[in-house]
Amino acid sequence: MNRSDIVITGVGVVSSIGLGREAFTQSLLNADSGVIELVDSTVGDRNATARYKFVEGQSGDTEQQSQIQIGAPITDFDPKLFVKPRKALKVMCREIQTSFAASQMAIEDAGLTSLLPAEPTDQAKKSGRIAVDRIGTVFGSEMLYGDPEELADAFAACMTEAGEIDRSKFGNAAMRSITPLWMLKYLPNMPACHVGIAVNSHGPNNTLTVGDVSGPNAVLESCGYLRRGIADIMVAAAAGSRMNTTRTMFTEDQPLTDASDPVERSSRPHAKDAKGIVRGEGAACVILETAESASAGNRKPIAKVLGMASRFIPSAAFAEGQFTSSSEENAGRGSAAAIDAAIQAALSDAGLTAGDIGLVVGHGMGDPIIDAQEAKAIEKALPGVPVTLPIGLLGHTGAATGMMGLTAAVVAAQRGTAPPVSHASDCPDTLKVVPTSTPLAKPNVIALSHTSHGSATAVIVSAT
Repeated sequence: MNRSDIVITGVGVVSSIGLGREAFTQSLLNADSGVIELVDSTVGDRNATARYKFVEGQSGDTEQQSQIQIGAPITDFDPKLFVKPRKALKVMCREIQTSFAASQMAIEDAGLTSLLPAEPTDQAKKSGRIAVDRIGTVFGSEMLYGDPEELADAFAACMTEAGEIDRSKFGNAAMRSITPLWMLKYLPNMPACHVGIAVNSHGPNNTLTVGDVSGPNAVLESCGYLRRGIADIMVAAAAGSRMNTTRTMFTEDQPLTDASDPVERSSRPHAKDAKGIVRGEGAACVILETAESASAGNRKPIAKVLGMASRFIPSAAFAEGQFTSSSEENAGRGSAAAIDAAIQAALSDAGLTAGDIGLVVGHGMGDPIIDAQEAKAIEKALPGVPVTLPIGLLGHTGAATGMMGLTAAVVAAQRGTAPPVSHASDCPDTLKVVPTSTPLAKPNVIALSHTSHGSATAVIVSAT
């Protein structure tokens, strides 16, 4: 089977800039940002809508208010509209809910709703539904963090009369005070599990937890199943968050940025003055099928997959075992060599050259060190190719980040339009960052994703 025999028939998105393919596409093409100020400086408040304000400093210069917290939360998501049976919500954390919803959207977008849940082969032949062993699920995931309040009673039970914490008491205290189903809410493989159960999939099922590249790598693995003929349809998705309160307590190896004026333009990947990332959350899903399967079901593909590759060349920091959020040039995060290798391998896989690419969907996130590594790779492998940067609208969405970028590539290819970057004029001249929505000169779009440690993926899609 050729790569071009694999098509994408459905897309589902739960993001800060819209729910569903159409809303996501419109926001992307209009450069509508999901970055806002979080109410009362509460990073985990996902209903935050407060306006960012400025105060005058003594010198007359404008200064940011103290304790300003920004993020790109999903503010209009109701899991009850997507999760059935609703009792399943009891064992679904935020990321599982969003991934399940994105999958349901993608399934509906592909026109598969009436064909699921799948049935045994003999029954499927009679009913026209999908056979249970011909559909699979592969998801990108990450460490899922619980809310601190869920452990509050257990921590309180560890308090001694002297006001200190006796850690030896935590095990027994947790066993008594935490619901027995607690762990099921936070297992990284549960998103793929819940969706697999919902569609009655008996085909391939796996979960990948490899940071920002988790989603694209799930697509790579799904395409492998399709090529080997052990499935006809694959549900590939990823969900992630950097908004969870517990998650924000951990030290990160990437710096956070301050609020800008206006606040919705605070996420500034590849900008010359970029200082760090903006936290975000989201989930995205694509339905991958063989061209034969889509044709047999009269499902019109949104895009086709032309080539892909995954490479690992350790970053300088990873090779030395150093992890820091420093913005010094020698901080060593990211690997231009890995990004370049992934681009070259994906082009070779697709039988294309750099001149055949109409758009690069970059993974630039606002971390000046990692962005510099990506810029170096793009300048070398894809010189002069237009670049768009969806993280500027979405913030960094953890394990969903790469899949969000791939989804942006799919809709850009489908619309034949390069989404604009509002701060394009502030980016280096060596990168051809798209300032306004522009028709694609070539139909092929490459989506890049990579990690601070040195993993990189590249996926090339094109309109059908």
